[in-house]
Amino acid sequence: MFLKIYRLTVLFSLITLIVFGTVARAQNVLDDIEEEDRLDNPTNTETAPGLVAETIRVIAPSKKIFIITNDNKTFSKGDFISLLLGNKLVCRALVAKVNEDLLSGIKVVKIYNVNLWKQLRAGKEVLVLKGDDSYYSNLEKTPKETAAKKSKKENKVQDEEDLFNSTTVNDDDLSLEESSKRLIKTDNLISAGVGLISAKTVDGSSTRYTHVNGSWGYQLSDNIWGELGLGTNTVTDYPSTGLDTRMINITTKIKYTFNAPFYSYIMPYVGYQIIRADSPGAGVDDGTGNQTTEDLSKELTKVDSLKKSTVIFGATVLKRIVPGWFIRADLGTDIVSGGLTLEF
Repeated sequence: MFLKIYRLTVLFSLITLIVFGTVARAQNVLDDIEEEDRLDNPTNTETAPGLVAETIRVIAPSKKIFIITNDNKTFSKGDFISLLLGNKLVCRALVAKVNEDLLSGIKVVKIYNVNLWKQLRAGKEVLVLKGDDSYYSNLEKTPKETAAKKSKKENKVQDEEDLFNSTTVNDDDLSLEESSKRLIKTDNLISAGVGLISAKTVDGSSTRYTHVNGSWGYQLSDNIWGELGLGTNTVTDYPSTGLDTRMINITTKIKYTFNAPFYSYIMPYVGYQIIRADSPGAGVDDGTGNQTTEDLSKELTKVDSLKKSTVIFGATVLKRIVPGWFIRADLGTDIVSGGLTLEF
């Protein structure tokens, strides 16, 4: 009897160990599966980061430099952002410049999806994510990769590409003020030159005098320029022998830019010219007694004949020689001139 009870006790203990051991192992397996599922499917435990909608304004020919809106004021200069289409990562970029008009210049540093990247164009709306984009990259990972491993891998790759990319960001490529319609991208042109200006001679005939001039042009709108010019020259022995007359030429012009062959631009203009003439000795008796009142009056009349206020027409031709510099030629009713122009 005792032996029978002992055998039953041992058998019951073995059954208990087997049952609870199996359950414990099953529980451990379930825990492992749940843990793996949690890592492979971050949507189970993570909240999707917020996206904002912005619009692409300008894309450079290389498709690596973009100008996009920043209407939501989500990112600033120096931030890393990702562009998405339909919740799919397209590319990663560095914000290189932001201006007060809520436009941002960005440089693409990594392309996730070439097919989607080719769909980007000016005027297209994209979703923008600031900072870490591992949530969306995890959604597209291969089944064998865990979220933690891939996140660590991608962060490392992004840091290397973002910080040590061999392509540098050039402010000239990211000027937010420039427009794709502008033939000359910069806003300012400063010129200096030497030309010929029309005026009277002592005997009343017309001639051209050598005239040194300079000008400053500002791009008021796409390809529309306003220009202020100033020049001077001295006419010797005018209005009479021994006297000199200084001419001051002031011009204002409105110009429009057209493309021309060989990296050149033609800028027709209309404007207004004011010429001032000054001869301190004209009309003043020199004390020799050889001048009559009529002679002195004629000197003043001759000086006045150099003065002019009139509407002018013409064209300016700019030929680029090196980046930032042009050879300039002006042909108009105001002056014929040649010189150099600097853009900035």
